[in-house]
Amino acid sequence: MAAVMLPLSNVGMSIAGFWLSGTWLIDQWATEPNQRRYRWSKALHNPLFWILSGLFLIHLVGLVYTSDWQYALRDLRIKLPLLLFPLIFFTARPLEGRVLRRMLLFFVVSSSLAALYCLLIPLGVIHKPVTNIRDISVFISHIRFSILLVFATAVLLLWVSERKHIGLALPLMAINVSFLWVIESLTGAVMLSAVVLLYLVSEEASVLNRNLRNALRLVLPIGLVATLAWFGWLAYQHLRLDDDQLKALPIESGYGTPYEHHHGNTQKENGHLIWYCIARSELDTAWANRSSYGLDDLDGRGHHVYTTLLRYMTSRGLTKDAQGLAELSDEEIAHIESGVTSVLEFEHSGLRRRFDKILFELALLNNGGNPSGGSVIQRFEFWKAAWFVISKKPFFGVGTGDVKWAMDDAYNAIESQLYEQFRLRAHNQFLTFWLTFGVFGFLLLLTSLFLPIGVPATERGFLFTVFCLIVAMSYLTEDTLETQAGVTFVSFYAALFSSQRLAFHARIRSQNTG
Repeated sequence: MAAVMLPLSNVGMSIAGFWLSGTWLIDQWATEPNQRRYRWSKALHNPLFWILSGLFLIHLVGLVYTSDWQYALRDLRIKLPLLLFPLIFFTARPLEGRVLRRMLLFFVVSSSLAALYCLLIPLGVIHKPVTNIRDISVFISHIRFSILLVFATAVLLLWVSERKHIGLALPLMAINVSFLWVIESLTGAVMLSAVVLLYLVSEEASVLNRNLRNALRLVLPIGLVATLAWFGWLAYQHLRLDDDQLKALPIESGYGTPYEHHHGNTQKENGHLIWYCIARSELDTAWANRSSYGLDDLDGRGHHVYTTLLRYMTSRGLTKDAQGLAELSDEEIAHIESGVTSVLEFEHSGLRRRFDKILFELALLNNGGNPSGGSVIQRFEFWKAAWFVISKKPFFGVGTGDVKWAMDDAYNAIESQLYEQFRLRAHNQFLTFWLTFGVFGFLLLLTSLFLPIGVPATERGFLFTVFCLIVAMSYLTEDTLETQAGVTFVSFYAALFSSQRLAFHARIRSQNTG
């Protein structure tokens, strides 16, 4: 139930947690006393148990010097799986190989079917209003869902190595990768690339043809380097000012209105400069005749219609005046009202479209614009505020309940441009633990990522190593443990892998060959 509900429902995760707690209590009651004492003694002498449980226990320590108890108690409720799953898996009966395989099978199928359902939304098979492509992730946060799909794909790679369920594994893998592409998950793409690279250098890939394996080991790194180089070239082209464009700037519109030119601004859409050739007075009149929205109103995505209009017209290569606006169709007017900023949103898809958005954000940052709403550049503000808090209380942090007010004070202290609704947590789990619990919390979190080192190399397994890699990468750009889906995923599989003390595939293979 816990494995199935991870990609589907927060409520389902909670029910699964209660259910597991109930079965654990029954198991404790039914177990012979000497055996029960042995399990508890083994758990209490296992450093892995204390490292995982410590991620919750340190929240209790943080209560000693907290002031916002409402926030603290809510945080404790969300983090309860960090205590629950280690306690259950380290002191209950070890799971049998067939149970492990069945659980992984249910998790993978549940994740891929959820992804397939989401993919049917942009195809029009399932009707749901979508203003942002990430709205198609209807079950849990698209970020957490992407992490789950990458881990599910790692399980599928293991199946391919075992030559088991290949007829099922390949279609499910295609669904997972398609979702990551459509949802424009750059984090998911980077994680998946890292997982595939790790797979190719692991013993699991030994079942592949040797020439194919060597070719993939060569092609994938080259492809990643080529992608980075290509994006760097795009960024250079996007940020530089073209002297030829600046020399050919017209002075006035066809109706004689002097143009506004914001000299020095490098922001572009589809290769054209945004803040040039603007006749605002003409746009006011012409737009009022075409739309019920005012230029100072908010569009469907929460941005001002005026800036959306300028960006869209620029992407068409039009001057921002009455004549340029007359070139727009009624359908395009509707697109602008809904928040579409560029024709490239229809011409590009997936990660290519994501690159377009990142390029615009970088240009915005380069020109001193407000980073509010920019998923990449506003993180710089998050991290700056978090580091400000850390610099004030580096050793013990602010305590379990005082994270929000400490971050609010930090945003004010650094005079952040972020609008109020965008002043969020650090979006970096390492920084969040450090500012909350001090350097001791940071070191504890860091230690938890090296759990496989505490397991013998012969028992460590591909999945355990991949799991820790995925979690570590998610910590860099997200507060993974601050949401129910994230903390449940991390605590469930970390406790399961650590407590079993052997590789899933080793146990499963021994059962199959036996």
